[in-house]
Amino acid sequence: MLPTREQADALLIEAEKCNPGPWGKHSRTVAHCAEKIALSCTGLDPEKAYILGLLHDIGRKFGKRHLGHVSDGYSYMMSLGYEEAARICPDHRRSFLYFPG
Repeated sequence: MLPTREQADALLIEAEKCNPGPWGKHSRTVAHCAEKIALSCTGLDPEKAYILGLLHDIGRKFGKRHLGHVSDGYSYMMSLGYEEAARICPDHRRSFLYFPG
């Protein structure tokens, strides 16, 4: 399950309040780039690409722990019932390429 675009935006805004920094802008940039890439590729879902790009670093909500944010993000998304979004966090460098069937 995935959050909607609006829900994902709200999650990022909340996370930035917990741990301000440039990672929020980075996440928005990744989301927009992922959406644009998906728009130009047959068979990819631009909405899903945007959402997954936006949430790939959501574990940063809990602070800076080098790569600890990947497991934090996974756990956080799973706790909210967003299993599909959770799966992108451990391998977030490929967020815009991950589109399960």
